[in-house]
Amino acid sequence: METPEQQLLSALRFGNEGALRQIFDRHYPLLLSDIFRLIPDESTCQDLAQELFVDLWNKRESLDIHTSLRAYLRRAAVNKSLNYIKANRRNLFEDADDLGHLPDTSASDTKKREAQETLEDALHVAISALPEKCRVVFNLSRFEQLSHREIAEKLGISVKTIENQITKAMKMLREALTNHTELSSVVILWLKCLWGA
Repeated sequence: METPEQQLLSALRFGNEGALRQIFDRHYPLLLSDIFRLIPDESTCQDLAQELFVDLWNKRESLDIHTSLRAYLRRAAVNKSLNYIKANRRNLFEDADDLGHLPDTSASDTKKREAQETLEDALHVAISALPEKCRVVFNLSRFEQLSHREIAEKLGISVKTIENQITKAMKMLREALTNHTELSSVVILWLKCLWGA
């Protein structure tokens, strides 16, 4: 007997647009989060996530999903993000250089934001601020749980470079989070657990 997810996929294969809508409603927010970890730009994330559903529709008749739909879409999101990064490497570096010229927010806004920050928020900001290669390697290693060799193959760089980037990310995250004195000891403990340090 088919599971509800298998029934949904069967309907999709037969061209049922309602099935696509259900899949979109269920998975779109999660895919935005997956892509944002690698490309912290909201507009780009939305574009890439929407492209995933266009791809899903175009491939509907030949879909052969052996894992869960969530796992399939997540892997597709990571691959699409990596392809985007490779194709836009120069622009991404230029955009990163521009971040230093963003206008300062008011003191009131800053205090309000700091008051609302949680450990997760602080980590998210610190991870987003990592250099592009560091951030991509960090996210693939820690959130996608890929091995150093798998990351090296995906990015076309050496395993040694992956190890260096992870060490660099670890150091930069620790330094970035020392500003959060109320969080820093907890954060450093979390990072040590994360890296098995």
